[in-house]
Amino acid sequence: MKYYKRNGRDCDIIISVEGTHFQAHRLVLMELSPYFSALFTRWSSPNQIIYTIPGVAPHIMDYIIQYAYTKWVRITRKNVKDLAVAADYLLVNDVVRLCCKFLEKQLSPVNCIEIRRFARTYRWSLLFDKASVLAEKSFPNCIDAFVHREYFQTHTTLAGVAYRTRGRCQKPYTRPHCEK
Repeated sequence: MKYYKRNGRDCDIIISVEGTHFQAHRLVLMELSPYFSALFTRWSSPNQIIYTIPGVAPHIMDYIIQYAYTKWVRITRKNVKDLAVAADYLLVNDVVRLCCKFLEKQLSPVNCIEIRRFARTYRWSLLFDKASVLAEKSFPNCIDAFVHREYFQTHTTLAGVAYRTRGRCQKPYTRPHCEK
């Protein structure tokens, strides 16, 4: 597979990301992810060759396409979050799993709250649970207050502390303060 990708042999599609073009094989990407399968079969015309992918940085798309051919990806502290988010968006579950394992190995009392929040945002339950356990061990007196505050902030925002209606920000009615 590496041979075909490296030499660009028989590539039948071009993935365009922020003006950068990547040659690839439709079948390889369809095998990689349900996102690409749907993109090539349901969301486009049969003869389409160039596909634009929004919301993914070119260097991250390069990692994902390389993974499709080699089943190997270089994960670093600098790229792990962007790579995980893009893989989640593109439904490349193997790369998401590898990024979560990388973050698990990086877990420490210094970053467990941040990783916990990140995992919760994307609903990566195993990583969330491991970060939560470490947070509870590291901060036994603080975690209940932190979780309560986090829960309260989420639910008060959802309850309408500030919400958008017809393009303008609205605040709920509050009783005016009386000055004496």
